[in-house]
Amino acid sequence: MSSQILNADIKNTCILNSTYLHVRDLLTDSEVNKIHALFKSGTFDDGRLTAHSAAKAVKSNLQLNHQTQEHTAIQQIILAALNRNPVFRNAVLPQSIHPFIISNYKPGMHYGWHVDSPVMGNMIRTDVALTIFLNDPEAYDGGELELQTANGNVLYKLNKGDAIFYPCTQVHRVREVTRGERNVAVSWIQSLVKETAHRKMLFEIFQITENLRNKAVGEEEYLLLQQHYSNLLRMWAN
Repeated sequence: MSSQILNADIKNTCILNSTYLHVRDLLTDSEVNKIHALFKSGTFDDGRLTAHSAAKAVKSNLQLNHQTQEHTAIQQIILAALNRNPVFRNAVLPQSIHPFIISNYKPGMHYGWHVDSPVMGNMIRTDVALTIFLNDPEAYDGGELELQTANGNVLYKLNKGDAIFYPCTQVHRVREVTRGERNVAVSWIQSLVKETAHRKMLFEIFQITENLRNKAVGEEEYLLLQQHYSNLLRMWAN
């Protein structure tokens, strides 16, 4: 992929602020439709089966059984979408991805305030949480992902196929669904770079470096910035 195309992808498909990364159209409409078909034939379990300690008391949803063919197929679709996405690769710097949880919220269901476990599965440190929205926001009322921040709470209820990435250090909840159904895929990622501020800085330097490749700048200046990016990544990588 050329740097020009990469820059256009970053500009048009993501919104990055100090903490959160919103990636538009991570999944195509075709991929979302395939996932919906798999949803209909899948077997769902009580979501509390995967909750730990205090989270069990505040969790009320359904989750696709992870041992089914439907779960395997959905996970393959999502992983392929992540692997081809330059924003995900360069902003999150993934090292390991926890198996996805495919969740369904019916009216009355919610997930109360909680903090994600610091280590999950096969000793994956949870640095970045991921929620992919699998149906239109108009299909249900309520169900917003709400995160506590120092500047007040923020709410996310995104278009189908969109994804939100946020630090696992954030206290968050899913508000009660009052109409329709909320379908999402969630996971947790161990990044090559543990600190949120470091990842943000690296992604910003990466974008500047890629922009310089398309402009009439001296090779020396470009290489110097590239060197600083590489050295910072080397310094901060696990």
